Amino acid sequence: MPIKYRWLAFIISLLLVSLAGIGYFGLKTWQSISVIPRLPTPLPNITPTPTPDPNQPFSILMLGYGGYYGNTKQMHDGGLLTDSMMLVSINPKKQLINLISIPRDLWVPLPIGNGTTLMSKINAAYADGSDDKTYPNKPVQYTGPAGGGQMAKDVVAQIVGQPVDYFVAIDFSGFQKVIDDLGDISVPVAKTLDDPFYPIEEKTKDTCGKSDAEVAALTATMSGDKLEQQFTCRYEHLHFDPGLQQMDGVTALKYARSRHGLLDGGDFNRAARQRIVVEAVKKKIMTIGFIPKIIPTIQTLSKHIQTDIDLATMEKLITKANLYNQFTITQTALTDTNVLKDSTSTDGQFILIPRVGIGNWQEIQQYITAPDSVISPTPTLTPRPTRKPL
Repeated sequence: MPIKYRWLAFIISLLLVSLAGIGYFGLKTWQSISVIPRLPTPLPNITPTPTPDPNQPFSILMLGYGGYYGNTKQMHDGGLLTDSMMLVSINPKKQLINLISIPRDLWVPLPIGNGTTLMSKINAAYADGSDDKTYPNKPVQYTGPAGGGQMAKDVVAQIVGQPVDYFVAIDFSGFQKVIDDLGDISVPVAKTLDDPFYPIEEKTKDTCGKSDAEVAALTATMSGDKLEQQFTCRYEHLHFDPGLQQMDGVTALKYARSRHGLLDGGDFNRAARQRIVVEAVKKKIMTIGFIPKIIPTIQTLSKHIQTDIDLATMEKLITKANLYNQFTITQTALTDTNVLKDSTSTDGQFILIPRVGIGNWQEIQQYITAPDSVISPTPTLTPRPTRKPL
């Protein structure tokens, strides 16, 4: 399966840094992309509902998926798999925003219906929740236009031990077009990235001149990345030198998406590059006259984004946008150097599981709330660096 994307966190900048410029027209456009979750019939409310605390912490789950090729109707292979997952936890009382990166290979139970669960990588939660045909017996909250986002929210909430209030999902084309609306962004490349196997999407099925017999022989003896890399015409060679690099939407996507770099490869390094792009977008928004660009940007997003943040909630967020922009931003990455470990599923997939055991989320929850208090790593692990503001 082609490598996917870990770049979505940049949308935080659009939601929390520049919302104040949306205005009436932008809000009406936002209304067109908001979906209403189908929820179970609630029990009668026999007690008064307390007045909501305006400073109550809340969270937004950011999801990135492949979607369609450009403006075509051809879906990327695994186009609804959300290989970018980041929980944005916002605490107004502490004036803190925590970005929690969730790896796509985390092994979790998905509620597919009739009281049963399907063990799967977490990147399938949005896809399975969106698929009413394959899973017709899902609970009602996981059906309809918001079903995928709702399933992803509930699964992530179980892992982190805190409610997930909203989701925002954006596809590959949306990311690229928004960066282009902004103009080139300045990305500080920290170390050399050299990736000889960056996938060319339109060539994912190309046989590269090999005969059917040669393809069959390779398939019989190889699998995964090793098999894919026998078809060299499916890839291009990426190279980024250290230093400040100007990137358009296509280039920024490649930098954030690359996974096979010789020095900066793997999912965890890719997640770190994603956060570099976040900061680059934020700086761009704050240094240009972005207000005239906000309407076309929201119009662009309307074709490539889905969310359960309704118009009324968005209006409330707008009133607090300038305040949120002053908050300290920290980051928490769940990796195999702290609370996760590598494993293999019964069907041979590479997966990540809690280091204290499958389905045991207690240490992960403790790590998110108080990372320095988690038990010392074993000799095979390395201590987690102290978090610093971005």
